[in-house]
Amino acid sequence: MKFRFEDQPHQAAAIAAVTDLFEGALRAPYDVLAGQAAGNDGHSGFTLDASLLADNLATITERESVARQNDLVLLESEDLQGEDRSFPNFSVEMETGTGKTYVYIATALRLAETYGLRKFVILVHSVAIRAGVVKTFEQTESHFRTKFPGISYNWGVLGEGSGLDDFTEPSGTVQFLVASVQAIDKPDSNSVYQEAEQPRLWNESGSGISGIASARPVVLLDEPQNMTTDLRRKAIATLNPLVALRYSATHRELFNLVHRLGPKAASEAGLVKRVSVKGIVAGDSGKPYLLVKKIRSVRKRLMAEVVINRASKSGPVRTDAVLQNSSDLFLESEGLDAYRGMVVNRFERKPDRIIFDDGTEVRVGHEIGVDRISVWSDQIRHTIRQHLARQDQINSTGRTVKVLSLFFVERVADYIGETSELPTLFDRLFREEWVHAGRPEADCPDPESLRVHYFPSTKTGIYKDTKGNASDAEFEARAYEEIITNKELILTRDNPRAFIFSHSALREGWDNPNVFQVGFLRHTQSELERRQQIGRGLRLPVDEDGRRVFDPATCRLTLVVDESFAAFREGLNNEYIADGGSGNGDDGPEPDNADNEITVRRRADKFESPEFSALWKHIRYKARYRVNLDPVVLPDAVAASEILDDVAYLARRANVLQTADLEYDDEGQVITGDNVVSEDQGESLDIVGQRLPDPVRLVEDQLLATKYPLQLTRPTIIAILSALPLRVRRRVIDDPDRWARIVANAIRTTTIEEMVKHIGYEPLPDGESWDAEVVFIEAETVNPPPVMPEIDPSYGVVPAPADGANLFDSTIYDSHVERSFSALLENDQEHVKLFTKLPRRFRVRTPVGEYSPDWAIVYDESGTQRLYLVRETKDTTNLKDLEWDEAMRIRFAKRHFESAPIGPVDYIHTTDRAGMRISIGMDGTHHE
Repeated sequence: MKFRFEDQPHQAAAIAAVTDLFEGALRAPYDVLAGQAAGNDGHSGFTLDASLLADNLATITERESVARQNDLVLLESEDLQGEDRSFPNFSVEMETGTGKTYVYIATALRLAETYGLRKFVILVHSVAIRAGVVKTFEQTESHFRTKFPGISYNWGVLGEGSGLDDFTEPSGTVQFLVASVQAIDKPDSNSVYQEAEQPRLWNESGSGISGIASARPVVLLDEPQNMTTDLRRKAIATLNPLVALRYSATHRELFNLVHRLGPKAASEAGLVKRVSVKGIVAGDSGKPYLLVKKIRSVRKRLMAEVVINRASKSGPVRTDAVLQNSSDLFLESEGLDAYRGMVVNRFERKPDRIIFDDGTEVRVGHEIGVDRISVWSDQIRHTIRQHLARQDQINSTGRTVKVLSLFFVERVADYIGETSELPTLFDRLFREEWVHAGRPEADCPDPESLRVHYFPSTKTGIYKDTKGNASDAEFEARAYEEIITNKELILTRDNPRAFIFSHSALREGWDNPNVFQVGFLRHTQSELERRQQIGRGLRLPVDEDGRRVFDPATCRLTLVVDESFAAFREGLNNEYIADGGSGNGDDGPEPDNADNEITVRRRADKFESPEFSALWKHIRYKARYRVNLDPVVLPDAVAASEILDDVAYLARRANVLQTADLEYDDEGQVITGDNVVSEDQGESLDIVGQRLPDPVRLVEDQLLATKYPLQLTRPTIIAILSALPLRVRRRVIDDPDRWARIVANAIRTTTIEEMVKHIGYEPLPDGESWDAEVVFIEAETVNPPPVMPEIDPSYGVVPAPADGANLFDSTIYDSHVERSFSALLENDQEHVKLFTKLPRRFRVRTPVGEYSPDWAIVYDESGTQRLYLVRETKDTTNLKDLEWDEAMRIRFAKRHFESAPIGPVDYIHTTDRAGMRISIGMDGTHHE
């Protein structure tokens, strides 16, 4: 299998947010030889205009809907060799599973293409992430070489092969150096600080770190929240970055945040799987229950925070308690017999534990009174049950997606060795669940053939427990190599492996897109696991051709955990706060409670009815679009665009004149601050004899570098540029790159708006039409938000009346407008004979992305005329009030439905207040 990569709008937005920062502010040296990239020898000759950078930052933060920032924050630190460093840092927040690594590699290549940068260091904090970065380079190579045909690039790893030498040599090839922060944060022992024994070919000697620093690279920080200590800040500064770009799902330090795609937004946009949680709460085994959470010292006295059972009118309930020396658990529990005789004898440290008078000993993080095997049995059973159901549901859609389930194992001995219990337990439960699912017992595969494990190991193949510490990196590296190397192999259906057992220490830096269930089979109630559980399966699944699947009915991750849903939710929110979230409720996704699942079912009588059959025949077709746009039209239309007015604000390249009064302190030191220095434009720079970049190529590149790439022929672009007013054309010399962005934006906007007038949709052969069984699946599980007083959620499920016209027994709505519109359709029984909320699986192609309309309706007008309606519901009927690309998709969709092969389909957008917006003419014919 080969993963397929496509330009996705959310990734393009993150790339543009960073690239646009440097527009006009990043200046290449002027003494570059013709035909060479400015960054061939590194970036020491580049300059950053702090004032323009701050202006761009303010513009972009406002555009990107993050907190507007007018002031540029620099990271100022002494490096590990005593040099003072100061450089700008910019943060990009992207939820796990949305392609963060892809985005920062693509951003670097775009910066190389646009500004001539050539040296990039990718700094990571773990061997897992380093292996994942290298894997991404391998997977995306053909994609990026096609996307950036004019950019040659190479990558290497610090400490492996010729990675460092390739990076420090002068070259027109873009060089990426992947480095672990541990390889540069110890000047006394890291080999990168050692002086070369032999001078290099160009008669230079010195350490590897000095070679990197002299290149002034752009540093890409992967998960910078793990590099916040003073030592690691100094390590970053030692690289002497031109600029540092920080990429993470949870930043602890927000240096100039320029783009945010948080977990909630990613989930609601369908960019990651929706998360459901099934909690297995251990029952009372009849033995004393005790969980030791923490031992702490208060005024030199040790005490423990624990969870015990406490008597109540409804039976024992688990409650927090604080124990001291001589605490009697019988009294603390309000007299539960199970605790009789359990009196605290003493506390001990290293390991932290409580010892009771009866000899019972419990360590921090451990619990007693729970039948752990029974909890594991329930977790494994429900994971297998969900696995089989999910695979059946996907098979019913006709997609070739293989379902994987992942179990995290806390101790290797639970799976491998003479005392291991998990393999036998899994095999028995799988056979039981196979029969429970209604499958013939004789067809059950050998469960052993379905299991695969990844554990840390020694060179001789001995598996061992690790904790994810730096000292364990060598052992874990072997497991990560196997996990990542087999990522594609395990996704093919001819490989029976479908249930992965992995060590809990390997909980970061890797994932697999087709993990749909995750269970954590643990011994202790350790913290900081929940986000890692989610992260291993958040990425959207792929089919056997490597194509992503976006179907929300399919894209659901189920976590089978050993705690209540409320405890999981509280713990997850606390982890987001600990990792830098604000705790205001917008930081993390709200996981669904799997026990609240509702199954929405298709009504067989409606699906087999003549009304649905006729409706489906009208709208089921797929179509390709063709644009018969006369190129002669574009030059005049672009020349009249108001967007071109922005060229008037381009500043000519000039010296900067700075003025300020000197202010002194009592010691005679000048203390004038940068904030009081006024700037003005000085003498214009003499550019005679310098080669002006090709404006046609610059515009061409910009047309392809956005959310919705636009491909025009070179003659068409030349004709458009030739027709631009002289006042526009003459400004290209002032700032070619920014000029090209403005002109490209005008061309793109004008061209797409002209396309609406000249586009034609051509229905594909009937054999390629949408399959009703795939679009309207028989049953779909959803997790609406729980019913809470005085809270009206904006999405959910509303039951349909038994005698109504809905194709399904419930309506899944995404807004209050949709919910109200559904009620309107249900109440209009005189005219509405059948309707359905169209799943996102039904899509229309447009030049600005695929589009899924909201409703399909069979409408009778007084028994004289039957109409087949498709409606889009918004909170306004004015397209100008919508986002530009959203409005354009609606306009293109109208042209699509006009081309229906058995007669036009009535399509329009409306609101719940405006209703279906049907107009019948005096002659009885229907009019828009």
